[in-house]
Amino acid sequence: MTRRTGLVAVVTVMGALAVAFLALIGSAGAGKKSDGKQMLSVFEVPSVSSPNARGSIEVRITSPTTLSYELTYSGLSTDSLFAHIHFGQPFATGGVVTFLCGGGTKPAACPARAGTVEGTIGAADVQTVGAVGTPAHQGIVAGEIDEFMAAIRAGLTYANVHTQSSPQGELRGQIKPRGGGDDDDD
Repeated sequence: MTRRTGLVAVVTVMGALAVAFLALIGSAGAGKKSDGKQMLSVFEVPSVSSPNARGSIEVRITSPTTLSYELTYSGLSTDSLFAHIHFGQPFATGGVVTFLCGGGTKPAACPARAGTVEGTIGAADVQTVGAVGTPAHQGIVAGEIDEFMAAIRAGLTYANVHTQSSPQGELRGQIKPRGGGDDDDD
């Protein structure tokens, strides 16, 4: 086999794998609008098989120092432990920036297997992402709401719901902000 033939074969295989992966994601959310608010188990890294679990996350920048959120989910395989917003791009994991429920400054418990949680996030809710001075530090420190909002505007945050059977996360969805007078909503 010549070098060029080998390269063509590799590119062809990689293309086929990419198409298969996109088809899998598309079928997992069939009938659902995929607009960045949708939460599914296959969006977890690594993916989780929980076909009945569904959710949505909406985040609205309401002022230069506050965000509001609404997290809704159903069909979890076991009771929820907590829900967070993480700093990380699609298909990667990142550190926790803030709780939505189950800890931090938010309600002590999340709805068990289905429900809705609403609230606001301010500077006091933002945690340091990874220990400062270590390779795990991601550049956001406690109270830096402006850095957190910049990450949201850039599409570099995701929400997930952690459960007893999937403590690493059973539902995940990348966040796209809405409102607040900026031009990146809807």
